[in-house]
Amino acid sequence: MNSNEHFVSQVLLRRFTENGHLHRYHVPTGKWQRLSPKKVFSSHGYNQLLVFGQVDNTLEQAFSKVETALPATLAALEVAAESDTTELPLKIFEHLCWYCAFLWRISPFAKSAAPADFVIQLNMDLENGRVDLLRDVLGYPERICQFYRSKHALGHKVIINSPNFLQLVYRIQFQLKYAHDYSKFRHFTKWTICRSPIDFPIADVALTQIPVAKENVTVYGLPLSPRLLLKGQMPNGTQQASSQTTIRGMNMSQQEAEIWQEALCLSAVSELVSTRPIGDVLECRARARAKGIAFTKITDPDAAMVSGQFNYAGDFGLIVVPPDVYVKFIHAFVQPPDK
Repeated sequence: MNSNEHFVSQVLLRRFTENGHLHRYHVPTGKWQRLSPKKVFSSHGYNQLLVFGQVDNTLEQAFSKVETALPATLAALEVAAESDTTELPLKIFEHLCWYCAFLWRISPFAKSAAPADFVIQLNMDLENGRVDLLRDVLGYPERICQFYRSKHALGHKVIINSPNFLQLVYRIQFQLKYAHDYSKFRHFTKWTICRSPIDFPIADVALTQIPVAKENVTVYGLPLSPRLLLKGQMPNGTQQASSQTTIRGMNMSQQEAEIWQEALCLSAVSELVSTRPIGDVLECRARARAKGIAFTKITDPDAAMVSGQFNYAGDFGLIVVPPDVYVKFIHAFVQPPDK
């Protein structure tokens, strides 16, 4: 119980080391520190679920299984980076997509935002007359489901009302969304391996998601090493599914590389890691904002780090509230980006 669990694989982090160590930038203090990969992007009991004193480590075990194939996948991607186009073996391509789904879904951002995402979805479902979450996920009887529907129809909102619920909702959201994330990365995202002229850091939200409104796409970036970035691009709106396993290789321009370096610096919730210290992290973050890059803010990053250590010992309660209380609940977990 409460073992140190990583949300970014040490296999990946070791690619950013020099003489067995890397440098960690702590966002709240603005200070750099030389550390072992074992001591970054992790927390005690990060993925465990503690319910009525019983420990559930199935999520950590599942992540470990996905990590097993990571060295082979990274090796294949390094080879692909040297060609304009590569048809990856199906197992390698699928593993890449599963791994990205895991990284995204267990990131500090996804974990911190889980209660807000869950409650937003719940209220959207009620607005559309659906009770799937209430009935199928939470196991509420039909009469209770209809009670919440009727209250919502009168203009009320529904929020969570339980102690120590963050880790439980995080696990529920993972189960609900993980397969969908995989499908999104597998069938609707075009992947490119980019060779960079400058060094990249890697953030605690390792798979960085950036909406690009003017092109109506969402772009994902995952540094695989200081000079190698995995980039995915997924169109918004109507999409055409693909079963191909093609990945492109390309040289990234200096200008694009600098934008990505700035975006990666800004995307970090609490920690940023690089082979060597970046001298102007604050300036990088400011330049990213000036270029219109923005990320939803996490209200209390520390809460996500320690939530797995708290025992959940109650019923999963919901309460009906006015819209303004609902908004306060959402903002207790996530807030709009800084302008």
